[in-house]
This record gives sequence, C-alpha cells and structure tokens, in this order.
Amino acid sequence: MKKLYHGLLIVCGLFIVSACSKTEYVNNVDYLKLQKTEVMLTDDKKIVGEMIVPDKKNKSKRIVPMELHYTFTMENTSNNIMALSDSAKTNIRIEPDKELVSAVKEAIGSNIYNMDNNKLGIGMSVGEIPSKGTSKFTLSYTLGAKQKNNELPLLPTEEKLKKLQANALKGTLIISQDDKDIAKFRLDSSQ
Repeated sequence: MKKLYHGLLIVCGLFIVSACSKTEYVNNVDYLKLQKTEVMLTDDKKIVGEMIVPDKKNKSKRIVPMELHYTFTMENTSNNIMALSDSAKTNIRIEPDKELVSAVKEAIGSNIYNMDNNKLGIGMSVGEIPSKGTSKFTLSYTLGAKQKNNELPLLPTEEKLKKLQANALKGTLIISQDDKDIAKFRLDSSQ
C-alpha cells in the first residue's frame, strides 16, 4: 500500500510540474524581450558551412560563402516555455531601414532582406525560450564568396562590406505567426 501511495504521489507531482511548464507558441509577446543583437560578417566554415559547386572542368570545388550573421538573445519573462521553432507557424525576419537598404543595395546590388526576392540564401535557427530564461536565435544572409564560382557572386569590396556591417542594426526584427506579425523589436535599441 505504501508503494502504491508513493507511486501515485510521484505521478501527481509529475503531472503538476508538466502542467505548470507547458510549451506554447508565442501567444503573448508582452513576455518576450530582445536583450541583445550581435551582427558580424563571417566566412567561418564552422558557422556558415561550405558549398560544393562544379568548376569549369566539371569537377567539384568547395567554397565557403561570406554571410552577414545576426545573433539575437531573447528573454522570456513568463512562466511558460515559448516556442519559435515551428517553421510552418512562426517566422523571424528583419525589416531594414532606408540606410540599411541603401548600404545593402550598394554592396550586393539587391535587397537581401526581401525574403521573396533573395537569390543568395537566408539561414535561420530558432527554438524554444525557457520559462524565465533566455535563448539565442540566428538569422544569416549570404553575401557571396571570395573565390570565383558558378553559384555565388564575388564579394564586394572591403569598404562596401564595412559600410553594410556599420548599418546592419538599422532595422526591426519581426516575429510573425501564421503569416501575421505579432512582435517587433528595434535592433539598435537592444544594445
């Protein structure tokens, strides 16, 4: 009888704990805060990976692209886990200000922040934010490559890349769910 009582007590305890810390999709953005935004230009293979492309002799060639890489530290002040991980439901994007659009068009020739017309590539990693905790998410935009190849354009000049990086925080991070914008965070005010 004692074992049955302890077993029921443990099951009830687990039920209460799981009920108190359920995972929800972002349903109340008042509990989300953008603590910090970091941006860097990188061609670190550990971060951006590499591409295998054919060369002129129809052999494969490995290239490492250069990316404009954003890291966002988000805080969840609620008692529930918040999930940003269902790509069918939740999406993050950057809406650039005029200065950033100008800098990116000067460097790359097009607005890489326009997700529908980006021909170079966009990468995203999102997940869950623990209750009363923080998580990091990334958003990256491919800019080109240092080596001539058939897949990506060559990188712009160092001066244009520096100007792009200097303006990279002039925009707004937007979280959308079911194709509806639910949260906006200024990138330059989270420093």
